[in-house]
Formats: sequence, structure tokens, C-alpha cells
Amino acid sequence: MLGLGLASSHAPALFEPKEMWPAIYQRRPDYTRDSQPHTAKLETPEVIEGYLERVDTAFSVLRQQLEAYEPDALIVLGDDQGDMFDAGLNPTFRLFTGESLWGLDGTSYRPLETRKRIDFPCHAELAQHLHRGLVKRGFDIAESAAFTPRGNPDFGVSHMVSHPIPTLIPNLDIPIIPLFMNEYYPPLPTAKRCYDLGVAIAEVMADRPERLAIYASGGLSHDPGGPRAGWVDEPLDRWFLERLERNDGEALQHLFMFDSDTLRGGTGEIRAWISVAGAMQRQAKVLDYIAANHAKCGLGFVYWPVESE
Repeated sequence: MLGLGLASSHAPALFEPKEMWPAIYQRRPDYTRDSQPHTAKLETPEVIEGYLERVDTAFSVLRQQLEAYEPDALIVLGDDQGDMFDAGLNPTFRLFTGESLWGLDGTSYRPLETRKRIDFPCHAELAQHLHRGLVKRGFDIAESAAFTPRGNPDFGVSHMVSHPIPTLIPNLDIPIIPLFMNEYYPPLPTAKRCYDLGVAIAEVMADRPERLAIYASGGLSHDPGGPRAGWVDEPLDRWFLERLERNDGEALQHLFMFDSDTLRGGTGEIRAWISVAGAMQRQAKVLDYIAANHAKCGLGFVYWPVESE
């Protein structure tokens, strides 16, 4: 059964030393070299170092929650951004049901030749069970039993796995079940559809004897390569986190019912968090939130405690 929920940002800066943050900020788009929010100018190296200390603390708590729960598998929800998929195939939801997949360590800002391959074990049996159950509940989930990245074949799996999972599972001894969600390229799934997906995942796994955890990778507000690169919508992020703390699923399901520049771009990754909220349907604990302009992202860290707590 599904007992523990986790969610965190996966911005590249989170996994780099403070010296890299300015370089990451200025890498793209070009105008970020000369234009940045006033709040970004206040992010001195000392401030960024403080951010990283808080990030390390938050990831440590999430890791401790996983270790204490001892799950048999971790369901990982997140976006793709053109690594796994391309214009020839871009499914709304796609579940990987194979035995393993691979990705590269470090971040995409590092030269390809300096990055090492990481093999991620997957739980094929549970993934196949989840696929059958979701189809029965009206989710026509695309399935992939073979690992064939199309967008950036040299990179392997999307960074929604390769960035955070080595931090959450350093020994890579918990198999994962990756579920890729289209969170960038219109038309996008509604918030209600994502919430209902989470509800369905919990229902499908309710009769399994295995201990399962679920993790949302990505978010919060950001648009790293778009016209709002470097800007963070802190009011939106805090509103969203408050809804998680209150277990206000009704409000979460209405988030993307209106169009807004802020809700475009990487902010769409909030959809994975909405799915996990639907799966858990109880109050979340917010560990930390940082409106980090140099990370080009509102950084959030949340978990849903096991019910015995």
C-alpha cells in the first residue's frame, strides 16, 4: 500500500556548489546576463551558501523519511522536457515498466564527457500492476517496457530522475517506478486530471502487500529558459504550499483553470505535486521554501507523513 509521500524541487542549482549558481543563472536566455530581479541582486555568495545549507537539511529530512519507512519501491512522478520524448512522441502520461534505466550524474550544465552513467533499478512487477489498474480506471497511460530515450539519447532518463534520486537514495537500493507527465507542452493535463491520477494510483496500490512511497519531482514556480527566467512567483508558491498543508484538494484541482504567464513554463511541474496530494489525501508537512532567483525557481520541500505518525 501507499504510505509515504514526498515532493521537492529539482532545479540544477540544488546539486551544484555556490560558485556555479551565477554561471547557471546567466547561461540562458542571454538577457539574464544584464537583467535580473532586484531580489536576485541581493543573493550574495553568503546568501546562496545559506540556501544550500537549507536545501541539504530539507533533502536530509526527506531521505530520513524514506529510510525510516523502508519502502519496497518509490513511484516517481515528474516531467520530461524533451529528454525522453520528442516531436515524434510526446504522451500526456507514460509509465516505465521495465527492469532498469540509466541517466547521467551531475547536471546538464556540465560537459557531457565529464558526466558518469548511473543505473537506476526499477520495480517492473509493480509498474505493470499499476499500469493495468490505471487503464481499468480510465487512464489510457502510455507504457514503455524498454528504455529508449528519444529527445536526448546521450543523456538517458529525464533529470526528474537523474537529479534528485541519487540524493534521496544514495545507495540506489530502492527500486523506482517512473511515471512521466507532460508538464510543459500544450495541451497539458488539467489539475483535476492530475489529482484524479493520484487518487487512482493509491486505489490501484491499496491491495498490494508491498510498502510503497510516492515522490513528486520538480517545481515550484519557474521559467528557466523563458521570458520570466530568474523571476519567482512567491505568493503563488506559498498559496500552493498552504493548500497542501490544509489538504485542500478542491482548491488544488482548480489551479490551472485560468491562463497566466506565471503558470506557464516550468511552473507546470506543480502538476506532479497535485498528483501526490491526490494519492495521499492528508495534510502535508512543509519543510522549507526558498524564493531563489539565482536558481531560477521557487524551491519547495514537502512530505506527507505515514499515518502511524
